[in-house]
Formats: sequence, C-alpha cells, structure tokens
Amino acid sequence: MDYHVFKKPKIKNGKKIYKWYYYYTQNGKQIQKACKNCNNRSDAESYIRSLPPLQDKSASITVKDIAQTMFLTGSDHVSRRSQLGLSVLLETLQISRGYVEQIIEKWGNYDIRTLNPKEIMQYLFTVKRSGSWKNSYLSVFSEIFQEAMWFDCAVVKPLFRTFVRHSKKADILTTEELNALFKEDNFPNEMMYLFFLLCLSAGMRLGEVRAVRVKQFIFDQKILIIDGFCKKEGERTVYNKAGSVDKPKLRMVYLPDMTIKIMQKWIGDNNLCADDFCFTQNGSPVRTEYAEKVFYRALQKIGLIPHGKGIKRLAPADGRKLVPHSLRYTYVSRMRRVMSAEDLKNYTGHTSTAMVDYYSHRSVELLLEGLPESGKRAANTLFS
Repeated sequence: MDYHVFKKPKIKNGKKIYKWYYYYTQNGKQIQKACKNCNNRSDAESYIRSLPPLQDKSASITVKDIAQTMFLTGSDHVSRRSQLGLSVLLETLQISRGYVEQIIEKWGNYDIRTLNPKEIMQYLFTVKRSGSWKNSYLSVFSEIFQEAMWFDCAVVKPLFRTFVRHSKKADILTTEELNALFKEDNFPNEMMYLFFLLCLSAGMRLGEVRAVRVKQFIFDQKILIIDGFCKKEGERTVYNKAGSVDKPKLRMVYLPDMTIKIMQKWIGDNNLCADDFCFTQNGSPVRTEYAEKVFYRALQKIGLIPHGKGIKRLAPADGRKLVPHSLRYTYVSRMRRVMSAEDLKNYTGHTSTAMVDYYSHRSVELLLEGLPESGKRAANTLFS
C-alpha cells in the first residue's frame, strides 16, 4: 500500500490527545499528513483508501502524456495560460495545437526527462521549413517542457537557439508609383480605392483598415483612432495587433486633408452610421483574400508586376517585394523624413524606435529629397 497510518500524541488544554496521520515516501523522502476528521484507526484506514494512488516516479513520462491536451479549449493548460496573461484566442490555440500534433507525432513516445534538446535541433536542421516555422515549433516545444511541472516532473526548459528568418521585407513605393497607383480607375470600385488610400494615409495594417468604423474618425481634428483589427475570418477585436483586452495598444494618427475630405463624403453619400464598417462586402468586412487580389491587379494595371495566370506576390522586374503591407512601409518611410523615430512610433503602434527604423526604407528617391543644397556646394570643394 502507498500510504501508512499511525497516531501520535498532542497536548491540548493540558491534556494528552491522539491524532491520526498517514505517511508515504516520495523521491526518497518520507512525507507525513493528517487524516482529516478521523477519530480511530478504522476511520484513518478508510481515509487513506480514498486517496489516489501515488504516481510511480520511475515510470516514463512521455511528451505525449504532457502535451496531449495542451492548447485545447477547456483544458487546464489553456486555463493557466489565461491566468498568466497569455493569449487564448481561438486562432492562437489552433495554430499552436497544430505544432503540438506534429511534435507528438515525432517525439510523443520520448521520455521528457531524457529527451536531449540536441536531438530536437538536429532534427530541425534536416527539415525543409522556414526559420519562422522552426522558431514557432521550438516555442511550443519549450512550453511543453514548462508544462511538465504540472505532472510533478522536474525538467529544465532548454534554451533553444533561434533560426534566422529569411523572409524579405516589403519594399516601398516611389512618389511616381504612388501617383500612378492611386487613381480610381485602377480599382474595381470607389470603395476599394478608398480602402487602400486610407491604408496608406494612416500607415495601417490590412486587418486594421478592414476593421475601420465610422466612429473612429474625428473629422474636425482630421484624426483617425485605430482601435482594433479584423481577424482573417472577419471577427473584430477591441485591441490592435500584439495588444490584448487589458492592453489594447490603441493609437491616433493625423490624416491628409485629401483623405479626410474623400472619406467624409463617402460616409455621407452612403448614409453610414457611427458603428458601421466603412468597407464591406455583403454586410461583412472586406475579406483579406479579396483585398490582396485587388491590390495585385492594381499593380498589374500600372505595370509594376507582370500579367499572368497567378497574380499573388508576383515580383516586379527589379526583384522588389510589393505587397499590401508595402503601403505601411511607405507611410513609415515618408513620415520618417520629418518626424523622429520616437514621435513616429506613437503613430505606427510600434513599441520601440528600432521597429520604426526597421520599417523605414531610405530609398534613393527619399534620400535625394533630404539632401541639403549645401552638401552639393561642399562636394565641389573636395579637390580645391
């Protein structure tokens, strides 16, 4: 039997009385606990029979044992994530669960206590996946090691090295390209023209412009409040990317006079109310896939990407990466000409000036615009 009863005396109010206890051995140590509400041996023995059997610490504790319910809605693991302030959004859980299932398929029968992190890294070196995918795989694996503590399994979470990300940053559009692109004839309708005009004017992510409602505009002050984004399936959040309900990361931006004027007219002409979405299809926010297709077709119309059967992410002849997110990069680069990175991060929603600089492409055109005339005169004095 795992548990053993015994009694020992205690002095209470000057009298010796006996209390019933039980003990068991775990990890080489004897642990004693009280038998609650037990007045005699019979009570104590009935009490220990109701206790769950001790886990055999010598038995294997596999990766599958630990991970099999992780990231599943309603699980203890998800409840703990919520209390720790970690994301429990359905989309996050589904993505992470996908990695869990791949980890179980490969490592499920390994004992978590003897699994060598070196083996995991060696395996990933042979997998033909992106660096981002491998880093996400390792992040979920790290959480499995952390989860082991809830199985009374003492393992140290490995310090995995991260893989380099080879994805190319989006490129910006030049002044000439912007003037060519932003003509209503390049878009299927006025709404999609305004959709992308606002995207550029406020440096918005695609999910943020999909989520724009009338009440976000403060027309008399020429301000747009960016207070949420639409997930891919159309659900609107009350916080921005990388934010949460508790820390929504809201931001405000000034809009160009032209954009303010056109958006105010659009809202009035369509009798939109405060809570209405500005850009919809069949009563729902514009779909991501549709918006991307419209953007690439517009780039084709002005000759920036070639025509062909497939249009998504076709590269221009010069090898640049032009995607809807290029409008956000373009916004940051152009605003950076007259604003400090510290001020601009409040407009873009970045948490650091380093991220502002990451988005800021100092193209030849922009650099030329920023060169003072005095530099030209100074250069002519180099050899005189």
